[in-house]
Amino acid sequence: MTNKIFGIGWAKTGTTTLGKCFEILGFDHQSQDLSLVHDLGKKDLARILETAHQKETFEDWPWILFYKEFYTEFPNSKFVLTIRDSEKWILSYKNMLLNQGKASRHLNKVRRAIYQLPFPNVSEEELVARYNLHNAEVIKYFEDKPDSLLIVNWEHGHGWPELCNFLNLEIPDQPFPHSNKGVYIKP
Repeated sequence: MTNKIFGIGWAKTGTTTLGKCFEILGFDHQSQDLSLVHDLGKKDLARILETAHQKETFEDWPWILFYKEFYTEFPNSKFVLTIRDSEKWILSYKNMLLNQGKASRHLNKVRRAIYQLPFPNVSEEELVARYNLHNAEVIKYFEDKPDSLLIVNWEHGHGWPELCNFLNLEIPDQPFPHSNKGVYIKP
């Protein structure tokens, strides 16, 4: 099996930046694909795995949910957990929701499937707990596989050196991208 690189950080942790890094490094990259969320409810990973076999790198939904399955399906693959402090994460997430406006019924259904939370009636505490749980579960899973997981926090200054060392690649001769920075609107 071909080795893959999966970005498995929660939304609003710099996943778009990671995706841009993968593209700059020359990988055939797959970002978010919400069309696959319907398969989550059916517990059917066939289309998700089919797409995973076709591309080299991944980030965002639904890829972050299946790190265990991908580790089994693609031995020796690499996983990148993008994180940020939970206080900054919730501010960014709430800002995204504010900028998006009222969510459609369909989008709330998608979010319920992904987050396993009662959207739209979800509390800040539930969101932060889910975010922290995901990170803790990933770290626990890779505890005995330290060469397979890189944890980065772009806000703490991580960038090309950490990512390229982990992937055993040369650092590209261009600035580290910081993509999808939030535009903050005061409520």
